[in-house]
Amino acid sequence: MYKYKVLFVIFITTIFTVLGQQKELTLKESILSSRSELAPKKISGLQWIPETDNYCFTEGNNLISSSPSSNEKLEILSVETLNKAEVLKKELSRFPSITWLNNNEFYFRKGNNYIKYNLQNKNFQTFSFDEKARNNNFNKITLDLAYTVDNNLFIRRANGNIDKLSKETDKEIVYGQAVHRFEFGITKGTFWSSKGNKLAFYRKDETMVTNYPLANMNVRPAELKNIKYPMAGMKSHHVTLGVYNLKSKKTIYIKTGEPKDQYLTSVTWSPDEKSIFIGILNRDQNHLKMNQYNAETGTFIKTLFEEKDTQYVEPEHGLIFVPDHDDQFLWFSSRDNYKQLYLYDTNGKLLKKVSNGNWDITDFIGFDKKNNIYFQAATNDALERQVFKTTHKGKQDQITKSKGTHIASLNQNGLLIDTFSNIDTPKEITIIDQKSKVKKVLSKANDPLKIYAYSKPELIKLKNKEGFDLNARMIKPSNFDKNKKYPVVVYVYGGSHAQMVRDSWLGAAPMWMYYLAEKGYIVFTLDNRGSHNRSSEFEQATHRNLGDKEMEDQLVGVDYLKSLAFVDADKMAIHGWSFGGFMTTSMMLRNPDVFKVGVAGGPVIDWSYYEIMYGERYMDTPEQNPEGYKKSDLSNYVENLQGKLLIIHGQIDDVVVPQHSMKLLKASVDKGVQIDFFTYPGYPHNIRGKDRVHLMQKVIDYIEDNI
Repeated sequence: MYKYKVLFVIFITTIFTVLGQQKELTLKESILSSRSELAPKKISGLQWIPETDNYCFTEGNNLISSSPSSNEKLEILSVETLNKAEVLKKELSRFPSITWLNNNEFYFRKGNNYIKYNLQNKNFQTFSFDEKARNNNFNKITLDLAYTVDNNLFIRRANGNIDKLSKETDKEIVYGQAVHRFEFGITKGTFWSSKGNKLAFYRKDETMVTNYPLANMNVRPAELKNIKYPMAGMKSHHVTLGVYNLKSKKTIYIKTGEPKDQYLTSVTWSPDEKSIFIGILNRDQNHLKMNQYNAETGTFIKTLFEEKDTQYVEPEHGLIFVPDHDDQFLWFSSRDNYKQLYLYDTNGKLLKKVSNGNWDITDFIGFDKKNNIYFQAATNDALERQVFKTTHKGKQDQITKSKGTHIASLNQNGLLIDTFSNIDTPKEITIIDQKSKVKKVLSKANDPLKIYAYSKPELIKLKNKEGFDLNARMIKPSNFDKNKKYPVVVYVYGGSHAQMVRDSWLGAAPMWMYYLAEKGYIVFTLDNRGSHNRSSEFEQATHRNLGDKEMEDQLVGVDYLKSLAFVDADKMAIHGWSFGGFMTTSMMLRNPDVFKVGVAGGPVIDWSYYEIMYGERYMDTPEQNPEGYKKSDLSNYVENLQGKLLIIHGQIDDVVVPQHSMKLLKASVDKGVQIDFFTYPGYPHNIRGKDRVHLMQKVIDYIEDNI
């Protein structure tokens, strides 16, 4: 049966090719298949093998290795061999995702087991842990595992013994989990020391934070589920950092001092495990102190340096120590407008500015064995991602040359696996050296949409009144006729830490936009001031007045659209989610004569209802900035609505809580204004999986019905 299905697919594809016709992309395909069947072909498990110039990948059920200088492929291991491990019970159907420990050993996870395999002696070693374990942090040196169960923290030692680091019965005190609501680059709550002898961990006290009620509608009757949600200007949780010594089995707490609602960021161990560094950020988020503490006693040693800003300082990275130079580290800073790397010593002396460019660094890639530094930067007004190298003597070279987006991984000898795409190139994977020479082509993906009707995006630069170039993307129907008039859908986000437009495959647009274009729409997106990777000046322009500068820039895009002969300016719609929901609602209520239809998902309506860490960074507190909060409160503009507006909100949204939409709806009732509303029961902030098809169908239907 399978053989006939394959033959049928080949037959249909051939028919479309021969007749010169193309299939229509369905909404379901555009959402559920965009990362699988309709994504450019990738090489599974591709990575460097440590301490070598060889790389590995998975092919079928096998782990394969090769080298940049050879086309020979060697089988390292098969799934059949792995399935001989007793704990696996022959359950692996394909080769798992692995992490190399060295050039001879790797580990992978299966259920509640970590499994280490030694290629030389063919030995398995299994580390089982509690099925309730969350926030796992596996130590690659000692093979110990830190994890949490509920609000307590544990370590599963390599010998199977369990160390219980906390015994807290109060559920409002949490150990070993991420804090500060995942802001400041914080993604975890445990930090292994460089040699694995100590574990630093966050302790979060939420007893002073107000409860926010959400309802579980899946039981009869519905049940109350309280979450801790500190709103702007209210009490924030208190965080401390503990250090557990695995040899003495004792815990000390770092004496970070008052006030208790400060932020503990950029946690980094010294290479010798004697010190721990913490970026102490004040609640106003405009003054950072990089402090060094004694990891044995918890006492303060010194402040290495400070950073201040009239708007905000936002640390998102730890210290990056230079290999074999335990007294030197790299630090990310936007102090000179663009995010760059700076070299310090552990006395706090600035040695030099390592990188130099009118662009933000978006990723630190690594050091080679000569300690040259490799990084990725957002060049060409952030449209591109290019890879650079800088030497000890300060010589900086751009390694990648092709216009577009490059994502690279580095080995010790300065060879890079470069994954490249742009609006004309689905994906190319090559190995290049530090002089930009291509050593080997690993893969060139064909267009996965070649049998479908779609048109490639157009990247546009528009200048705003402040002189900034704004990046925009336009998607047209594949049968576009310049003599026709087309309705427009503007998709907007507009907030910080996001960039919608980029010179990469499909212009970084989600595939549903191409489906929508084929229904006869122009689909347009613009990155306004406040969006990411464009300098502090660009991003901080919106400070204390969220919505103002963003709308100014979006209207630059609107004016451009209206200038195009093929655009029907009377049939324009706007859609966005989260900050984009705020922007959509702002445009519909504060510029009511522009768009005929708006669909706002999970929108912020009143920033005083939003959480402290993000909200106070961009708006300060309601007490400090009453005018800014009043001006951005969209419930104050509801009587301005002229078009049709649909608000969509997840019923248990714990990011933009449902109270935002309720406030707008209450204002609409009070003012006698009709606004449409839909909620997704049991869903938090985002609607994912198969139900996202339902969501986008609702968005598109609402636009079509009203435009």
